[in-house]
Amino acid sequence: MMPAIFSCRKKVLPLTILAITAATLGHNANAQLEEVIVTAQKRAESIQDVPIAITAFDEAALRDKQINGFADMRFTAPNVSYNKGNFTGNNFQIRGVGSNLVAASADSGVGVHINEVPLISPRLFETEYYDVEQVAVLRGPQGTLYGRNSTGGAANMITRPASIDVFEGSVDGQYGNYDHKKLSGAINIPVNDAFAMRFAGLWLDREGYTENLFNNTDVDGRDQYSVRASFRWLPTEATQVDLMLSYFDEDSTRTRSQKTMCHNDPSGILGCLPDRLDFDVPNPSSQLANILVSNAVLGPLGAFTLGSNERPLVPRDLRKVASERDPIYTADETLATLTIAQEMGDYTLTFVGGYQDTSVLSQMDYQWTASAPLAIPALLPFVAPTAASTLFADGLWPISAPSPNSTGSIGGHIDSYSEGLESYDQSNQSSEQLSAELRLQSDLDGPLNFTVGGFWMDVDLDNQYWVFASGFEYFATVFPAAVFGLDGQGWVGPQFNNETIDYNINSQAVFGELYFDITETLKLTVGARYTIDEKTITDRAILFNNDPVTGLPVFQEFGADLPIPTPTRNDKIEWKETTGRVVLDWSVTADMLAYASYSRGYKGGGFNPPFDPDDFPDQEPDFKPEFVDSFEIGVKNTLLDNTLQANFSAFFYDYADMQISKIVNRTSFNENTDAEIYGGEAELVFAPNDRWVLNGNLAYLNSTVKGFESIDTRDPTAGRTDVTLIKDLSNASNCVAMISPELFAQLAGSQFSSCGALATAGLPIVDGISQDLDGNRLQNAPEWSLSLGGQYTFALQGDSELTLRVDYYWQDEMYSRLFNREIDRIPSWDIWNAQATYTSTDNRWYARAFVKNIADDDHLVGMYVTDPSSGMFTNVFSIEPRTYGLALGYNF
Repeated sequence: MMPAIFSCRKKVLPLTILAITAATLGHNANAQLEEVIVTAQKRAESIQDVPIAITAFDEAALRDKQINGFADMRFTAPNVSYNKGNFTGNNFQIRGVGSNLVAASADSGVGVHINEVPLISPRLFETEYYDVEQVAVLRGPQGTLYGRNSTGGAANMITRPASIDVFEGSVDGQYGNYDHKKLSGAINIPVNDAFAMRFAGLWLDREGYTENLFNNTDVDGRDQYSVRASFRWLPTEATQVDLMLSYFDEDSTRTRSQKTMCHNDPSGILGCLPDRLDFDVPNPSSQLANILVSNAVLGPLGAFTLGSNERPLVPRDLRKVASERDPIYTADETLATLTIAQEMGDYTLTFVGGYQDTSVLSQMDYQWTASAPLAIPALLPFVAPTAASTLFADGLWPISAPSPNSTGSIGGHIDSYSEGLESYDQSNQSSEQLSAELRLQSDLDGPLNFTVGGFWMDVDLDNQYWVFASGFEYFATVFPAAVFGLDGQGWVGPQFNNETIDYNINSQAVFGELYFDITETLKLTVGARYTIDEKTITDRAILFNNDPVTGLPVFQEFGADLPIPTPTRNDKIEWKETTGRVVLDWSVTADMLAYASYSRGYKGGGFNPPFDPDDFPDQEPDFKPEFVDSFEIGVKNTLLDNTLQANFSAFFYDYADMQISKIVNRTSFNENTDAEIYGGEAELVFAPNDRWVLNGNLAYLNSTVKGFESIDTRDPTAGRTDVTLIKDLSNASNCVAMISPELFAQLAGSQFSSCGALATAGLPIVDGISQDLDGNRLQNAPEWSLSLGGQYTFALQGDSELTLRVDYYWQDEMYSRLFNREIDRIPSWDIWNAQATYTSTDNRWYARAFVKNIADDDHLVGMYVTDPSSGMFTNVFSIEPRTYGLALGYNF
């Protein structure tokens, strides 16, 4: 590899990241590993000289290890895991710390940065790497320089900047199975000695990984593109300006979850049994949309017989579904980053600014199934002739479309019609953010240096989660006619809508670090950061709302589309916290660095999703911030004449109020628990000669919950047989009567009842029975993980080369929830990847054959359990199937 040269006047300016080859290697020469330069401490340093656990990849390493996006980082960076969230978010975890929350106001514990700009809503799920200079993962709390919410660590992607040195470019085209087509390229244009521009882009299109047997289509496909323009201006010998502008767009059939799984509950009280997952759907008698249109609620007008358990067949394959509806997935992002570095003698003043405008919308079948045909009740035209002729004229079931006022079909917003009871959901979010950082760094000859700075960020976000069901439409039109004689009017809103109208984050901070050389080999770093986080929210929940003044149902005439009078929460919370770190590092030899550090991390609290306090009297409207005290020791070695890098780290985290999430009936609530995490990591890279490169990572993670108890919605009775589980007919929630089933049957009869009415009648009713979770493992935190890689290069005629590479990753079992039930266990899994690359004599062009997931395994990597009103089914997430193809590239 040729050295990457940065032509700077006096010294390397901040943000410059290089990969410098230690020696130009000929055949049979002694190998030497590259020096990797990172800005983990916001100044250019060799990765082996930074007292932080870091894994960094340049563009060549990303390509060689087939790291196409953030999700692939788990295969190569120790103690890193990734899984898609059930809604618009993601969970990128480092050492068991990330984001396991469900709330529009939830922050991630891993700070994601593009060109050092922190992003609240990064497009992790969609981003494909291209024309990237480096991606670095910093493990452990970053409470000073990358201080905002980085309790788990930070990931920083540096896009390739424009260069004034050379006119160059590249183009890469791929074709593979699933009709995979990908084209990427870049061109760098030096205009003069002081100005250069670079343009890059990517286009990706492929068919879906999942077969929809209902309509013979493929879903979970991709259709996306991204373009980027970078500019570098050197107005003086001491000034450097870098501007990056990018745009991303996707319009595909990408799915949020791979499959719905359930072990059907014959009783219908839970919907899905809590013992294991199976290829089935919940008992329909457990679900709110069916209960509301049942004979138990609507009598002779009921379309569904409560207690029936007829359900569609589910393909017993993670890659096959049977659904009337194909997914819709759209996303876009406009991103700008600006960096201005000004040298002033022994000091450098740097400004980093960022702007992001992004949105995402995902719509998909709620259970990945198609229901059987169901007749409209024959009595409907007699009781509600207007409703029958307006919404049900063709004997089909309408289902609402999203609408600004959430009036759905009542307001004239109909998505489609079906022969049976169907449902789908939609998760959409948009956000706009501005950020700025100004810092001053010294480069003095004496023993003392420093970094000081200030940070500001402002984010505006709106978020909505919808559940649409044709059963809701029927109940919304029939109930007013049957009970109040109001034919032609409907109860709004006829869908569930958790609506965050406006959520704002305003964050300000001042920070600084001192670097003191105690001796020539011993260095002390002391840093602190003072943060002020202010969050405001306006939100509401919509589903068959009552007027907050009169307390009566809100009815509207068919076709009317008026605002629904609903209680709206307007709240504001502010936190002022101090974090920081102390590090002592010792250059034991020229090739060995040892360090010990203490870090204090903080992540702001937030607001729970909107809820009716009458329905959830024991729940808090917000959740607290979390704090972590981290202790770490490590050693970095460069051995055997720079042919072996051996880095080791061990850590201990004392967590206070770690933020976690769980479902309580129809909504999610976020809580706080103490926790303890400790573990270790080993990273090895060995080049015994100029042909072989071997690498390996081993990670250990022990995570435990401390002093916490909670109600398991999968098993509200905690396994006790002396209490009775109830299904509430008014909202499909569950509650527990603290009496035996035999006594309950004598006093109340059916377990399908009303929790509120039973409590009013004097029965001992509780939400559930808490379980002691002390000592349980944290969710999505495998105890052991291992990655291995081997690469060999054959010398061919004329100095052309053939490089063969194999990579292996193994992950231990983990749990998807804190309850650590067998049904929550995600088994251990592994994956093999391989590729072969032919490079021409002059390195101008190459051909690469690649394959990922050689065994074509369907390993699960994440789960999300729904609420009792949905029947407690589980959405599962899996790795991608086997993919393979051929890439051709040309460099000029």
